[in-house]
Amino acid sequence: RISIGFGKPLIQWKSRNGCEWVWAMWPLGGYVHLLNSRISPVPKEKLPLCFDKKPLSVRVGILLAGAAANLFTAWIGFSLVFFIGLKYQPLFIEAIAHGSPAYQAGLQSGQQIVAIGGNATETFSDVGMRLIQFWGNSQVKITVKTADGLMATKVFDLSKIQFVSDNKNLLSSLGITPNIQAPIQIKQFPKVASAVYQGILWIIKVSYFFLIILKQLVAGIIPFSLLLGPIGLFVSSIDSFTQGLTVYLYFISNLSVAVALINLFPIPGLDGGSILYVFIEKIRRKPLSVAAEVLAYRLLFILFCVLLVQLLMNDLTRYLKPH
Repeated sequence: RISIGFGKPLIQWKSRNGCEWVWAMWPLGGYVHLLNSRISPVPKEKLPLCFDKKPLSVRVGILLAGAAANLFTAWIGFSLVFFIGLKYQPLFIEAIAHGSPAYQAGLQSGQQIVAIGGNATETFSDVGMRLIQFWGNSQVKITVKTADGLMATKVFDLSKIQFVSDNKNLLSSLGITPNIQAPIQIKQFPKVASAVYQGILWIIKVSYFFLIILKQLVAGIIPFSLLLGPIGLFVSSIDSFTQGLTVYLYFISNLSVAVALINLFPIPGLDGGSILYVFIEKIRRKPLSVAAEVLAYRLLFILFCVLLVQLLMNDLTRYLKPH
């Protein structure tokens, strides 16, 4: 079965080769269910078609194709976003709280944050991404541009400041009040080749950012409450959809990159876990027993349920807390 989206099938049909195609209710991604004799009984005449009967190299290629499809979707989405044009707002400082880390570092109202740790920060979200990346470091260089165009570099100590989970309060914890009335700008590449190239660069940038978030989470530098659960993802998707085509494409493309990376983790139940099984089979010269695979899958399923409950608690805390 090849399904576009998840949930209840809205449209489904079967091709001549027996493949079932489905268009499901929630088109946020999709999945492929492979014919596999280790999972369910398969008629003898169809055994040669089974995934588990294919050569190891073919199986790895099939499993990698899932992440490749997600990255291809992201590439098309980002390319369209940059071709159409993405509106963004640079981060200008409206006010600095007296005695705050920003005040001690010498930041002043009217300045624009243009780089953090040597990485350019053109947009509001760029600033948030770089702060998360360097959070916990004691010597973080923040470059600002003054109203007369001069550049200055300030040094922040982000090792002793409590991390908060949203961008607004993240800036507030540094003592920065952003100017939300700053002029809107548009990042656009009207030439197809340039837009496509920017799409590739953006996939690399987003992939690196997601891996940094994972590192920061594992190290305990940023809290688990930062992550969105299913409710948060749904709310974000609806919010992005109401803001227009480019914002929705941008959201879906970012989500596709995240799904591609997560799916390659060497965890049972994910494609990365199946690839790990292939390598184990290559070393042992025989596959793991079905019982061992089922046990690993069930243990990870329990952990997934615990994780899902925590993510749901993150969402409920985020959306039900008093403002």
